[in-house]
Amino acid sequence: MPTFPTPRHALNRTLIGSLWAALMVLMLAGKASAFDTVILDPGHGAHDRGAAIGYVYEKHLALDTARRVEQLLRKEGLKVIMSRSRDVFIPLQDRSALGNSRGNAIFVSIHYNYNRGGSGSGVETYYHFSSSYMLAAYIQAYLVQRTAMTNRGVKSANFHVIRATTKNPAVLVECGFVSNSTERSHMLTGEFRAKIAEGIAQGIVAFRKSK
Repeated sequence: MPTFPTPRHALNRTLIGSLWAALMVLMLAGKASAFDTVILDPGHGAHDRGAAIGYVYEKHLALDTARRVEQLLRKEGLKVIMSRSRDVFIPLQDRSALGNSRGNAIFVSIHYNYNRGGSGSGVETYYHFSSSYMLAAYIQAYLVQRTAMTNRGVKSANFHVIRATTKNPAVLVECGFVSNSTERSHMLTGEFRAKIAEGIAQGIVAFRKSK
């Protein structure tokens, strides 16, 4: 049977159909990445004090900071889920399970640092999967900008909560050194913890707007 050239209008329909399909894929991809939920994970809790100097415990600092971030994000219209809202112990597996429990979400674990020699200073943000790098970068940039603390950078790490949270972007933020006397005196004030929370929240919002 002889073959005939495909009519031009048929080619146009095929091309338009392909372009439309590609556009729909891009739109769906953009929609999927525009998260509406933030899962906040204040580190440690109960018998697990975390970094501690005297009666200054990381678990308290992390929870207070996370609560401040929660309030700021809710004002931006975001849904917020807390892994803990009081001084209780949550196993690491439960924290990462929560990180995987929602769609269109991100996971942010909040901690304070410690160095045995007392020489450490500054803030740093960790990620495990490359898909979480930009979230970490935005939070780190705004945290440094808001607090003027030393920029220790964005780093890759194998911490359980960011390694086992595979469904959503996940990062772990270290908000300063409890073991550093100068930083400790700052973080003990609500005013400074508010700056830390503002930096984290602003980084999250900026990351969302970049989508």
